Amino acid sequence: MNANFEISRRSFLKGAGAVGAAGLLAACGGGSSSTGSTATSGGASAPAASNGGKPLTEYIWYESGNRELESWNVLYSQNASDFNVITNLWDGLLSADCYGKPVAAIASSWEHNEDASVWTFHLRDDVDWCDVNGTVTGHITSKDFLVGLEWVLNQYKNEANNTSMPTQTLLGAQEYYDYTVEQGDAAANLTYQDMLDHGVGVEAPDDYTLVFTCTAPCPYFDTVAGYASFYPASEELINTLGIDGFRAATYAEMWYCGPYLIEEYINQNTKSYIPNPNWYGADDHSRFERMTILILVDTTMAYQLYQNRELDEFTLGESTLTTITSDPSNEYNNQLCEKRPNKYSYQMHFNYQKFDDDGNPDDNWNKAIANTAFRQCFYRGLNLTPWLARTNMINPLKCENDFYTMPGVCYNSDGKEYTELVREKMGLGAFDGETMVRLRDQDISALKAQAMEELSAVGVTFPVHALYFIQSGASAALDNATVLQQCFSDSFGDDFIVLDIGEFVSSQTQEVVNAHRHSFVVNGWGADFGDPINFLGQETLTDANAYYSHNYSFISNVYEEGPADWQADLISIYQKYEEMVHTASDIVDDINARYDAFAEAEAYFLENVLTCPANYEVSWTLTHANDYSKINAMYGICNYKYVDWETSEDAYTTEQYEEFAAAYEAAMQA
Repeated sequence: MNANFEISRRSFLKGAGAVGAAGLLAACGGGSSSTGSTATSGGASAPAASNGGKPLTEYIWYESGNRELESWNVLYSQNASDFNVITNLWDGLLSADCYGKPVAAIASSWEHNEDASVWTFHLRDDVDWCDVNGTVTGHITSKDFLVGLEWVLNQYKNEANNTSMPTQTLLGAQEYYDYTVEQGDAAANLTYQDMLDHGVGVEAPDDYTLVFTCTAPCPYFDTVAGYASFYPASEELINTLGIDGFRAATYAEMWYCGPYLIEEYINQNTKSYIPNPNWYGADDHSRFERMTILILVDTTMAYQLYQNRELDEFTLGESTLTTITSDPSNEYNNQLCEKRPNKYSYQMHFNYQKFDDDGNPDDNWNKAIANTAFRQCFYRGLNLTPWLARTNMINPLKCENDFYTMPGVCYNSDGKEYTELVREKMGLGAFDGETMVRLRDQDISALKAQAMEELSAVGVTFPVHALYFIQSGASAALDNATVLQQCFSDSFGDDFIVLDIGEFVSSQTQEVVNAHRHSFVVNGWGADFGDPINFLGQETLTDANAYYSHNYSFISNVYEEGPADWQADLISIYQKYEEMVHTASDIVDDINARYDAFAEAEAYFLENVLTCPANYEVSWTLTHANDYSKINAMYGICNYKYVDWETSEDAYTTEQYEEFAAAYEAAMQA
């Protein structure tokens, strides 16, 4: 959306109708049973908003230009920007509620045996596939889940995407995946029956029952089964489109079983959703009559759109917060609402195989980033506080991130949150809101001198230039990058590391990352299920499904192509880290020992700064939605599902949000 966008809310939204969302802590999710009545002619309606306002029947939100989706296939994608859309169009076995607990979706109930090694899911019998026009195209049974799982485990079909969850948990899944690799092109002809015959731990005793057998006791398997790896797929649609066609299907070609359908999609501009008239949950969950997402290349215009009521929510950056808080008479002073942290742990993901714009190796950067002392300067010396203030000017250090795994993903049997174990291993102090924890009592002058001496010996020249990309024309992104650039200068001096700002036109993945042009990318990872392996497994050296090692850091390329002498120590560190992760993952009979071993591996990873933790997203907003009524899981893909939201024609106030936060915290601790 460019800066000359001028369109009224009424003309933009092509109608109105009955929708809604559930009130605070009153209906935080959970499927039940029903037949599929439409939201436009009945279905669940919204209760009155807790602030007394009228619930909204249509909602307009926005994303920045670098958040446009790239795949409509829930089985193939591993990107949050895709899942935030697809989660509204597809459903899986389970969803989550506003407390993050698993709740029913296509599976109406589930149970496990005594040691949690065998899990049984009972499916609803009223779930249909439909096309983008809402025409029913098929009926979903247990077979569709077998088809979907075989697709994921078949390397030829899904290209190793989303395989880690089933291969790490299901009996025989890794062996079947390896078999498909051995089969090469012939794997295209394999079916779900071949998967079953190969001994994968899944069976469908009838049309509405699925039984999964794990390789070992897996008490968190319900959080695994709710992930995209276990979503259904239509064999008929795959046969119609072909393997390549299904993998790359457009929104107009795909079939759906979720709460919404796409009414209109304009790439890098607009997505609008309308209720799926065939959705099984229509009588039990409220939906918007229309949900519209605008893509704003320049997000600075969002404030004006919100003021004009052309947006229903606006995330406040530093400059707008300053404008509002510095003026006692500003109408929005009492409407500043601090949101909950989202589920993503953001990191600076280093590129160990950087190329210049001509496609030649950038050895100055590659040699520098291979040096441990150089990387450690990022973690121990880079003061990000001014940059964090761009997200949360009032409480910037609420955005401080010192770990890799996102807090809240899992707890040991004593109730201790996992990242607290990592904190103890690393000897980090507690958060105090005044100074970044990892910078306290740190003097990196000796570390900087060590790095410069070691790197000079292998031909590195200083300052080392780190290239960081933003979208062209995105003024807010440029402001953020400029502040980050100053953080580098203030922290390191201009004789050591200098941050350069580059630009891409529309796709950071296609134009920058795939071309290995970045020095680092700030990217967030959200857990797919409730266990540390989901985070730490993305960074192992040789595992085929290690997402960041293959797609961002390219350390797997360095290893496979043969490291240079100056990369030997880096590879050795990665090898030890991978061994520690595998050792932890093999502990399946003692959850405390498992998490302790993972914490050791994560501490080693962070002490060697194989990536550098960057931030959490704790932002301030002006909003007509109660954030505490939304799905809020620290794993899975459902948090952007637009069901059961409490909304109001009247904007929520700071005081109301403080009350929501207190009530939510009390409910979580009850």
